[in-house]
Parts: sequence; structure tokens; C-alpha cells
Amino acid sequence: MARTVFCYSKPLLDLHKAEERQALSRSWATTCGSTNCWQLMEMSESRVVPVKRDPEHTWHRMSLSQKSNSVFEAWTYSAGSIIHAKGGCLEELCPRSLHGLHSLQALMPSLLRHEVEMALEKLDLIRDRTYAWEMFLDMMRSQAWNSLPKFELPLHFTDTTRAVLVDWLIQVHEIMHFQEETLYLAIHLLNCSLHLLKVTTANLQLLGMVCLFLAAKKEESLLPEVSGLCYLMDHAYTKHQLLRMERKVLSGLKFKLSYCPPLHFLLLLASIARCSAQMVWLARYLLELSLFEGQCVTFLPVQLAGAALCLARQVLQEPSTPEGEAAWCLASSIHVGSETILLRIMQILAGAAAKAHTQDTCTTFIKFSSPETMHVSRHPGLKNASALFGICT
Repeated sequence: MARTVFCYSKPLLDLHKAEERQALSRSWATTCGSTNCWQLMEMSESRVVPVKRDPEHTWHRMSLSQKSNSVFEAWTYSAGSIIHAKGGCLEELCPRSLHGLHSLQALMPSLLRHEVEMALEKLDLIRDRTYAWEMFLDMMRSQAWNSLPKFELPLHFTDTTRAVLVDWLIQVHEIMHFQEETLYLAIHLLNCSLHLLKVTTANLQLLGMVCLFLAAKKEESLLPEVSGLCYLMDHAYTKHQLLRMERKVLSGLKFKLSYCPPLHFLLLLASIARCSAQMVWLARYLLELSLFEGQCVTFLPVQLAGAALCLARQVLQEPSTPEGEAAWCLASSIHVGSETILLRIMQILAGAAAKAHTQDTCTTFIKFSSPETMHVSRHPGLKNASALFGICT
């Protein structure tokens, strides 16, 4: 392990100073020393399949906890049900059997499919719109395959230790100028490794660096030298130790490195909903804060993305137009999970945002306080977000 104390994060955001890079490398040891989801059907082909509904299907009404300004004013699809929020009540159609449903297209209006295709093309996530819908379906499938519904840290680790490691990885990620997808994949690999492998506290920093290195191999076109990674860890580990840990992680994960990050779902939802730039930046800030929270590991990426966007919308309270409301309702139809799940995630994110500037792990807060990110981490509405959900700050 590196042998000196964790340095203050703010100067590290100036990534062009060599002495600050050296400070980062001596940042780790002392500080940390002490479904409710879419059940996607197997598809043999992408055509629309008609749905047969039994005549005994009934409508049920239940009250909403929010009024007309609720963040859940939308069409919401959950596993085996279609929910429509309107006029302060929920109308839910609960079919007893969907065995005849082989495609999500039977649930999705053609307008939403068109918007999904347009958004994926706009975000440069596809090269051929012909396969946009199939790609979206694969995104929804893969997130369920890669989920960790029963994630628990090893007994000798704590949430604080994990948060310090995540904060350090974000600093290294900023110094290396990696893509945002690399960061989310690295944290996902870290969570999976902690869940599957036996790792001592002494090797926790090495594990984090290996996960970032593997994520870079998956997402980046230019890779750092192994010796450079050892330098960033103050040469606390040798190249041989790093490469041996890499083999251990790959073997433990069975080379399963594919992951659809919540950032992709966030950008997709924001594009369909016609969100403003400030709302997108605020949602991205909240989404990155979720990386520090061990409670968020068990949620699906699309749930995290939807909750972050809902909370950002609630915080900003931007005036909306009828066209904007219609676009928001359309994007909300992709939300997965019940109202309880989304509220739970929003509570976690609101609490994380309220305390982000007071903790030692404040790299993300500083990162999103720059003019390029529209100073969203310093938005005064975030202080009210915790009170909005009954969280004591």
C-alpha cells in the first residue's frame, strides 16, 4: 500500500501539474486503513406479437403520494403490468399471464420506438438505425444479467473504505483522461470482484487499479503503461503483482467484462425527454454520486438513471411546456421498477448530494462544480432535496 496520507482533492482537478500527480499517487493507505425489473422475454425475431388478454382482467385504482407535480406523472411499465398515472391516481392493468408476449414491442408504442432509435443515433451509440431497437432490447437484457441483487461487502471492508477507494479511482480516471464509460465499468468490475473474490485490505488499492486497467482495455483506444500505473500507486506494488491480480480478476469474473452503464440509460432518457443541459449535468452528477453508495449496487442501471433524472427534474423545477411534458411522459415509460424503488433511490441520491461537499471523498463534488458542468454540484436546490424526502442532513 502507499505509505502517506490521503491528499486534498481540489488541486488534483488541475491535471497538468506534475507535482499534483505525484501527490495523487500517495493518496490511499492511511485514509482507509483503520427485482423489481423488466423480465425480458426470449425473442427469436423482432416482429410485433399480438397480446391476448383474458376477459377477467380488471383495472385497479390506488392513490399517488404526490399530486399533479409528481415526478412519476408518466406511463410506467413494470414487469407484467402497465401503469398510467393521471389526475392523482394510478390505473393499473395487471394481466395474470403474459406467456404469449415475446417482444417488448407489444408494450411499446411505435412513437417510443422511433424516439429510441433517434436518441441512440443522436448519442452516436449506433452506426445503423436498422438495429437500434434490437440494441435497446439487448441493453435491457444485459443489465439484468450483470446485476448484483444480493451484494454485500466482505466482513473486513466497510462502506467508508469502499467510498475512499472509489474516490481515488475517480481521481486517477481524471488524470488519465479516460472516457466516462471506463469509470462506470471499472466500478462495476470492482463490485463484482469484491462479491466473488477473496481480497485482503492490503490489496484493495491494487484491485481497484486492476479493475480500472481492465475497463480501459475494454473502452479506451490508448492504454497506459503498467509501470505508469505502479507509479500512481507510489510503487507500493510491482508490475508482477499487478499482472497477477489481473489474471485473478479475469479468472474470477470468467472474462465477463460487458456492461451497459447507467450513463447510457441516462443520456437516452434525457434525449427522449428533451431535457435541458443543466438538468442533464445535474443528473450526471447525481448518478456519479451513486458510485460511492454501496446501497446502489443492487439496483439496475436503468433504475439508477431514471431516479437521477427524476431527482434532477424535481430539484430544478424548470417550467415545462405541453410538448415537454409529453416528451417526459414518453421517456418515463422506460423506467423500470415500482414507485417505491424509484423513491428509495432518490432518497439515497438526495442524501449523498447533501453531504457531498462535507466529506473527504469530495472529488465528484469538485469535478461538477466547474463552469464546464454549469456548477451543478453547488446548486442551492440540492440542499432542499434532502428535506424534500425527509432526510436529516
